[in-house]
Amino acid sequence: MKILYIGHTYTVRANHAKIAALAKQPGVEIVLVTPQAWKGPLYRNETDRFDSALAPNVHHRILKAWGIGKEGAYLFSPSIFPLIARLQPDIVHVEQGAYALVYLQVLLALKLFSRQSRSIFFTWWNLPYQPKGIKKIAERFNLSHSTCAIAGNARARDVLREHGFMKPVHVLPQLGVEPLPLRTEQQHSNAPFCVGYAGRITEEKGVFDLVRAVSRMQHVGSSKLYCVGAGEALDRAKREAAYHGIDFEWHPPVRNNELPAHLEKMDVLVLPSRTTPRWVEQFGHILLEAMAAGIPVVGSNSGEIPNVIGNAGIIFEEGNAEALAQVLDRIFENEEERTALADRGVERIRKQFTHETIAQTQFRIYEWMLREGLPVGRNNRSAGCSQDMATPVPGIR
Repeated sequence: MKILYIGHTYTVRANHAKIAALAKQPGVEIVLVTPQAWKGPLYRNETDRFDSALAPNVHHRILKAWGIGKEGAYLFSPSIFPLIARLQPDIVHVEQGAYALVYLQVLLALKLFSRQSRSIFFTWWNLPYQPKGIKKIAERFNLSHSTCAIAGNARARDVLREHGFMKPVHVLPQLGVEPLPLRTEQQHSNAPFCVGYAGRITEEKGVFDLVRAVSRMQHVGSSKLYCVGAGEALDRAKREAAYHGIDFEWHPPVRNNELPAHLEKMDVLVLPSRTTPRWVEQFGHILLEAMAAGIPVVGSNSGEIPNVIGNAGIIFEEGNAEALAQVLDRIFENEEERTALADRGVERIRKQFTHETIAQTQFRIYEWMLREGLPVGRNNRSAGCSQDMATPVPGIR
């Protein structure tokens, strides 16, 4: 099975583990295509080349791209066309949204040079939207020439349905994690109780709710707030923490491979996201990172957070700082509960969210695509497909 895998997510070395896990599936050969760099919300990343020692059947092509950092609007150089013509892939997997121009570019290349290929795309988008102009044209073309899709959350699947995509849509995370060695309580026995946060420091991420919650803890004098990240709300968060007399420690954004050392300092990780008219939590991958490290997790009920945490953490009502403060006090006081939450988190990761588990599920999707899915050359918007697969894939919701 020849797979052409395209996505800017894999400009980062830490995410290559997912591709390496996919390469372990039987009979697979992967050509991974990434742009030369990517500019994210926290920093710009020059592309890390895939280490062939991880999987010799993965061939990494770094192509020049324009508009890097603009997920819906970036494009590869014309070299993507001869690459597809030479490769003649069985499966093409593009991890961009329904109206992404780079997906349109790839599908045009397939229509010209590899009409037997089956195509699949990934989307996080979980808010209503009405594309206009070139976005509307791109979405119509992309959806009509896709064999199926993967949605990173249940609401993103529903949005695709609302836009008329009636082919199979599978709800599956984009990336997994690997469980890390568990830390021991003794490492923190003489330190303040550390409430942790990592990610964008913005209002919609609920950082002000987190500051207020820590300030209302009964044990605030024995606690500290540790934030890793950056964003426009950082200075205000520092001022509010100082006003409330909170022991506040901040560290600039770190790369994925550096994150475990910072999680290790935390007694609990909180993701206090708030839903706004323009944003709702799409997943919360930091929750997986924390659970894999044996850190108890607490999250608001915004978007996909409750589905990610499951029974492995505690959910509170978004925006309710008083409720979050009560949860934090409870975790502070109950060492047995902290241990139980940590154990359940690691177990949840091992059962559902490792790179290997996600790769195996994707491979079953690819097998279905080759067996029953329509190729690019015969696709249309619905093509007689129902919302459910003719042959269900185990473990896909």
